[in-house]
Amino acid sequence: MNAVINLLLFLLPILSSLWISQTFNPLSSYQPLQVIDGAALYKKQLTNGNEAYLQVIDLRKMHIDQITGEVDDMGLNEGKYYKGEGGHYSPFFQNKLFSEVTDEYKKLYENNVFSMINCSFFEQYQSSTQLSFPIKLNGVVITGGTSPYGPIKEPKNKYYSNIRLKTLVWDNKQAYITDYNPVSGVPLNQKAVKNAIATYQYSDHPAKVLAQNQANKYQLIGTLNKDGVKGDELLAIMTVNQATLDEAADLLRKLGVKGDIITVDGGRSTYLFNSQQGNIIVPQLSNLQENPTFRHLPHYLGFRKRSKNQVAPKILITQPVKKVLPKKDQPYLILWRNNFDGDVSIKLYDGNKLIQNISSRTASDGVYEWIPGIDLKEGYFVRISSWKDRNIFGQLQL
Repeated sequence: MNAVINLLLFLLPILSSLWISQTFNPLSSYQPLQVIDGAALYKKQLTNGNEAYLQVIDLRKMHIDQITGEVDDMGLNEGKYYKGEGGHYSPFFQNKLFSEVTDEYKKLYENNVFSMINCSFFEQYQSSTQLSFPIKLNGVVITGGTSPYGPIKEPKNKYYSNIRLKTLVWDNKQAYITDYNPVSGVPLNQKAVKNAIATYQYSDHPAKVLAQNQANKYQLIGTLNKDGVKGDELLAIMTVNQATLDEAADLLRKLGVKGDIITVDGGRSTYLFNSQQGNIIVPQLSNLQENPTFRHLPHYLGFRKRSKNQVAPKILITQPVKKVLPKKDQPYLILWRNNFDGDVSIKLYDGNKLIQNISSRTASDGVYEWIPGIDLKEGYFVRISSWKDRNIFGQLQL
């Protein structure tokens, strides 16, 4: 009996490998551009000189970072899609130049960086913008969304009165896509859900519904199971240069994606960066003064290896465009980026004078919802410091 068990244990990795190769057989028509342990980037030539780029991300080996600009205005009671209309805030996040975001990401994680894409739909084309739909970042719902093209009382088009938004949820083991409930907030209101974005099922994108499914640049995401165990541990991200949403979704279906397929921000603001290939698709810069430019974006996803970073620890904060002065007894989001696992402290200063200990110790996860209990003055600043080394810090001027 032991001999049989040992033989099965020996054969299992081989059989599993064969199964994986058959599952991903459609990849034979894709050109590998970069393949590492945990992630891969492929290119596929489409008709008429068009191209598709596929990223396969293994969540057991790769980490996803949500990167947003700092908050200019909290948009209190303006959220439309989290626990009912007006039931949550919808902040204005600073639009950040794609090249600056990428450079900062590489500075934080260097050789661990694999790729970056733009993500959430956004509403305004000024220096800061509200986001279309809810996002949960490291345990905090940072926006309730404001899109007029969604299931609200008076959408801009009646088609959107009854659509179901979808939610992409992920952790360090798996990802799944499920229905989003804008009244209850499910699944974003669940404590176990730490990172998630609400967005359109690809077939509900306005480009398909209202613009006759025009060919354009799009980013679509589905999930895949690699090991046969319950739970999809792979993200499949398809970025097309010039195709319809249906064509892009069909590419994912042919790769084995069986569940829902979502779309994130695309069109002129589409961005795809890879550490080996550089900028593959960049946001367009309009030549017409009256048209908005799309090079400054509010929300990105970065993908990096989970291996320990050898880069010196850093805490980075970008000063918002406007002067921000949080109000007493009202929520404000403190956002930062860092490259270490230890905790941080958050304190309020007036020059060298400590005004308030906002949090003596909290996770270094880049987000903290602060409700000031005092009136604040212009010139105060918030300092986020490493709990272990106070010389590692970032500051936000109020």
